[in-house]
Amino acid sequence: MLDIMSQAQNAIEAYNEALKVTSSNISNMNVTGYKKLDTSFQSIFEKILTRGTAARNNIGGTNPLQLGQGMNLASVSIDFSNGELVDGSGADLAIKGLGLFIVSPDGGKTYLYTRAGNFQIDASGNLSSNGLQVYGLDGAGNMTPITGLPSGNRSSYKWLSDGTLQYATDGTTFISTGYRIALTYFTNPNGLAQARGSSFAETAASGSAAAAQAPGGLVGAVSPGQLERSNVQYLSETIDALEFQRAMSGNLTMLKMASDLISSFISKLS
Repeated sequence: MLDIMSQAQNAIEAYNEALKVTSSNISNMNVTGYKKLDTSFQSIFEKILTRGTAARNNIGGTNPLQLGQGMNLASVSIDFSNGELVDGSGADLAIKGLGLFIVSPDGGKTYLYTRAGNFQIDASGNLSSNGLQVYGLDGAGNMTPITGLPSGNRSSYKWLSDGTLQYATDGTTFISTGYRIALTYFTNPNGLAQARGSSFAETAASGSAAAAQAPGGLVGAVSPGQLERSNVQYLSETIDALEFQRAMSGNLTMLKMASDLISSFISKLS
């Protein structure tokens, strides 16, 4: 009975964590650039009583005698498949490919990475993504914060397909701001960790970010005036949640059954 209770408890805890992941995905399904999380499970604590015997002397052998396995959560990884592109404003930018925008929460002491191109311009002329400073390339190709922009009006800006940011001096004539968007990529983006907003932080699993570069090549192309929606599919997340709830319900039944049997046995001893 204790084995049954232990297996059921492990399963309930695993499915509960998976439900938390599904809930997070659904709650962020309309967040620009959000990447959904995927869960996977694994079997543990296999219990094999005998490993079976081979047939010999015209006598059949026996198969292994085994009582099954428990389970737990194996991994939670980020799904970096591309989301749908939708129309935005002139200051918005989407990435088609593996690239990530480079942002910083602390003036360049640390860097984070995001797919959210719903850029804003603050009162100091800083280009930001969800409050994080966005980085670009200057005329010499060096990475630098995109700052000192002449206007906070998003409609005064537009991007070119090569990642150049332009500004409208009189509403119709656009000139370069001197910046191109900086992109990077990771050899294992699934190893990134979720960070502030819809950004990500590098980990030992993801490896280091590639050198900042303009659009093209491995980082992919950019799509001016568009935004990347989250890659969450509501229907599939709902189906997963129902399956996890069903599994939890089944394991709760087994847990209660084992508990009732133990209680019955104890009452007969007293």
